Amino acid sequence: MNDLVQEYKNSLKLVRKMYNNAVEEDKKIIAGMISDLEFSIEWLTTGRHPGHKRGIERRAAYQREKLFDPLLMQKYFRSSEPVYEWDDHEKQDVITSWDRERIEDALSVLTKREREVYLMSRGYCLTYSEIANYLCISSSSVQTMIERAERKIKKRIKESLFCMCG
Repeated sequence: MNDLVQEYKNSLKLVRKMYNNAVEEDKKIIAGMISDLEFSIEWLTTGRHPGHKRGIERRAAYQREKLFDPLLMQKYFRSSEPVYEWDDHEKQDVITSWDRERIEDALSVLTKREREVYLMSRGYCLTYSEIANYLCISSSSVQTMIERAERKIKKRIKESLFCMCG
């Protein structure tokens, strides 16, 4: 990482020299390059978005954890669920039996409706509005069901004998 920061700093020195020797019409473009390099250097050295007081790792958007690998979830759903009218994907059977057991254990705590909504969102990557249209419910209901399902899954993973971290 230090090598990368040093390369950015060296580039910044070169661009500043270019700025001093540039004609007026090129200075605006070069000034933008300087600004971008300074922004990147600050981000890399502090680990924070420049201007923000909190570390990026503590920001709400980055605190959201993925309970499952999204690609594994898609493979699971496409290999085990019945075919729905909105699904145009072919059946797949490419996950291990161990992965299948871990996922089924975690999903066992969901109601039928929560499982269907979770499948549509996480397994088939449909948007909340698409799910709402298919199921004739509101987008906020979809969001609520997804959030509830994720809380249940997270709790189940913590309590389960199946370790979801490996």
